[in-house]
Amino acid sequence: MHIETELDSIHAERLLELQKRMSKPLPEIVAEILAKALGETNPSPETEGESVLRILEARRLLGCMEGDGQLSVEYKKYLWGNP
Repeated sequence: MHIETELDSIHAERLLELQKRMSKPLPEIVAEILAKALGETNPSPETEGESVLRILEARRLLGCMEGDGQLSVEYKKYLWGNP
């Protein structure tokens, strides 16, 4: 969902300071603030990466290929047989 809002200078400064302190992207910070305001117990939702990892593990696709672990470096060798 895309939400656009305008903050006064005081709240904008506070939000940017919070972002620096937490070292997180603004969408995550806003989601945590919203979750806290709604009284949810789990304020940090699953990230996209965590979601992908969970799905791959559930489908047993993580670690299902044989190799030397260098696929990200030597992918051309595996795809096209080039040394």
